[in-house]
Amino acid sequence: MRPTSCSWLLQTLLVLLCGPSLMVFARHASAQQAAPEWWNRPTLTGDWGGLRTRLKQHGITINAHYASESAGIISGSLRHTARYTQQLDLETLFDLDRLAGIHDAQVQLTLTDRSGRSLSNDVLHNQFSVQELYGAGQNFRLAELNFQQDLDDRRIHYEIGWSPVGDDFARLPDFCKFQNGVICGHANAMTTNSGAHNFPTAQWGAHVKVHVTPVFYVATGVYLDNPDAGNSNEGFNLSFKHTGEFIPVELGWHTGGDALPGDYMIGAYYNSADTPDVYDDINGMPAGLTGAPFIERNGRWGGYGIASQTVYRVPDTSRNLRLGIMAGMGDRATARYSHFVLAGGVWQGTFRGRDQDFVSFVFAWARTNPRLTRFQRERDSVMPGAVGIQTYEGIVEVDYGAQITPWLKLRPNLQYVIHPAGTGTIPDTLVAGLYAQVTF
Repeated sequence: MRPTSCSWLLQTLLVLLCGPSLMVFARHASAQQAAPEWWNRPTLTGDWGGLRTRLKQHGITINAHYASESAGIISGSLRHTARYTQQLDLETLFDLDRLAGIHDAQVQLTLTDRSGRSLSNDVLHNQFSVQELYGAGQNFRLAELNFQQDLDDRRIHYEIGWSPVGDDFARLPDFCKFQNGVICGHANAMTTNSGAHNFPTAQWGAHVKVHVTPVFYVATGVYLDNPDAGNSNEGFNLSFKHTGEFIPVELGWHTGGDALPGDYMIGAYYNSADTPDVYDDINGMPAGLTGAPFIERNGRWGGYGIASQTVYRVPDTSRNLRLGIMAGMGDRATARYSHFVLAGGVWQGTFRGRDQDFVSFVFAWARTNPRLTRFQRERDSVMPGAVGIQTYEGIVEVDYGAQITPWLKLRPNLQYVIHPAGTGTIPDTLVAGLYAQVTF
């Protein structure tokens, strides 16, 4: 058996055999106040003899995490196997108010290190990766280095430096609770269309968010588009090389107060970089028939809408049900996906006494640009089997998130991959997964 399969099986056994016992023990220990100190502290490594607290008092906050994602095929696909990937991250926040007297300002520095293998890359070849921790070169890299400040009693927030676009635009609030890469950050299909990057891949840029009223905001930014930023040799390449500028604009509205809060957003983006057409060749003819290179289009665009609403709350508790939906579209000339839709929900606080646990569900579907599908059909007619003919792809995922201790999370999940790779040549596939996170 391969090492990756062993890792997946061992971690699956851990959550199935030990998880319920740990949760019972945690509940019992809390009630009896008999658990060891290290079990109930917020981080595994504690306060470092008081050093962590002293650093924070002087304006330096240090956060570190280890996260892993295991995924194994249990039905469908062309073969059954498993893969394991992991990420280490170290974030340091410098409070410039305490360090230098600059009001409501901070510098954020984040390093990440990724390693492991991907089930989507190696076997399924699907767009919606079943392990969202995989990617960005699988290397050691600088993920964030930026200056942020709030102005005018926090009505205005701006940030400048080295940042992933997906941290600040086209995010579905409170829905980063899935192992699939379709949703955490800038939605996967939109990233493919736009050229923007998600954490931990960053790009030079700046953005500003203005709260026009307490419940309504306008945000925009400018980022340098570097299509090579996610390569394995680009982890610390902070050059300003770019092929164009990525400009997002977003309008947002927050409603419902604390009882049943909701967030609604509409947005659009323009990327000025030259981008290949998905059908026309350099002479304006069908590239699938001629075999000539695609014509380069001057820029690409897209738009999206997002709604996230708490629809029910258990009285006098933090337990609640939140539903969300996201839809997007790309321009017909260059986009790989013409339309994209995602819908899901999170039940936070699964049972009484388990307020930090949750159950989450998501469905996502992306339609391949019909012009790209047409190119593929025509190319296949000239050279049979040269390209796959893509039409659509989907994913369904269900998770149970268990807060075992304040510093340990386990999240077993099931994913059903619909029409993998968009071609229909790989059968629909059921994947069992396990996400684990330790906060140091």
